[in-house]
Amino acid sequence: MKKIFTIILILFFLFLSTSFVLAADPLEDNLKAIGQGADYSTNVGEETIPSFIGQMVAIILGFIGSIFFIIVVYSGIQWMTAGGNEEVVKKSRTRLINSIIGLAITTAAYFITQLISRAFI
Repeated sequence: MKKIFTIILILFFLFLSTSFVLAADPLEDNLKAIGQGADYSTNVGEETIPSFIGQMVAIILGFIGSIFFIIVVYSGIQWMTAGGNEEVVKKSRTRLINSIIGLAITTAAYFITQLISRAFI
């Protein structure tokens, strides 16, 4: 369990570091063009509370989705390397099913958040 926590923590910091890289100045014009094409507000200096909350929800849901994806991969590897041990197979299969359900719930939450934010903003 400690290994999983360590991996999740490392991936969380990698996720945060890549978000700063994606916001670099050379990419700002391309990001603005993409944002305008997707019909989003591209006013960089204008930080509103709904846009901040939307960004935070997107970051949190993205992180949770990454965790579920890691759990799916870990469970799949554990299942493949079980070597016929029924207890390990059952445990990894249960974890795999639960993580897929969690991933589906997270994806649904993301789409519901997008629908609500488009309706109110």
